[in-house]
Amino acid sequence: MADSRLNNTIKRKAIHNVLIVLFGIIVIIVIIVVFGSKLLIGFSLLVGKMQGSNNDSSTIASQQNDTFIAPPTLNPISKATNKNQIDVSGFAQKNQSVNLYVNNQMVDKQSVGSDNRFHFSSIALQPGQNTIKSRAETSTNKESDYSNIDTISYLKNPPSLSITQPQDGQGFSKSSSPTLSIEGQTDPGSKITVNSSWAIVDDQGKYSYLYTLKDGDNDIKVVATDDASNQTTKEIHIHTQ
Repeated sequence: MADSRLNNTIKRKAIHNVLIVLFGIIVIIVIIVVFGSKLLIGFSLLVGKMQGSNNDSSTIASQQNDTFIAPPTLNPISKATNKNQIDVSGFAQKNQSVNLYVNNQMVDKQSVGSDNRFHFSSIALQPGQNTIKSRAETSTNKESDYSNIDTISYLKNPPSLSITQPQDGQGFSKSSSPTLSIEGQTDPGSKITVNSSWAIVDDQGKYSYLYTLKDGDNDIKVVATDDASNQTTKEIHIHTQ
């Protein structure tokens, strides 16, 4: 009798569990029938928006790439030269051209090589200061901003030079003073040597050098050198008594 009651209890629990599972399946089927289409539509819209956002981002990036053109980079050049022509080189994006400007005037155009380099040969300079810059240009004639600006001075003539003290052939007493101030004038920015030693030069080009007198004849050689390595030389001869 006890076994029979136990079996009946187990059967009732099993039937109860089966009914619960069947009820759950029916509820899920109803939810899918009623709300399934809406869920699918919402999911589709979400995916569509995500794809649209990605497409918009790609379009914006493409437009930005089409709009922005990186300017070239010019290699450093000398501060000054005594030649009327120079070479200019630099880097830019390949498949582009580079327009070169000297003193705000376009003077030449070169294609960028596969190594991203460009080179301009024998670019003419005007006497005095010259500004050099460049722009990149695409095949659709779109231009970049200007590159870095380089400045170079074409110094055609040698620097001026005068010796104001002492005078050529002048005599001095070594006993009264063993040293003598060599003074004069040159162009601002030029350097001065007196017998191969550096003199002091101020912003206006006035120079001075304290020279030690020797017994007898003293040969004084003054050399002015500008930034382009142009030189002017003057010599005087003095003597001690």
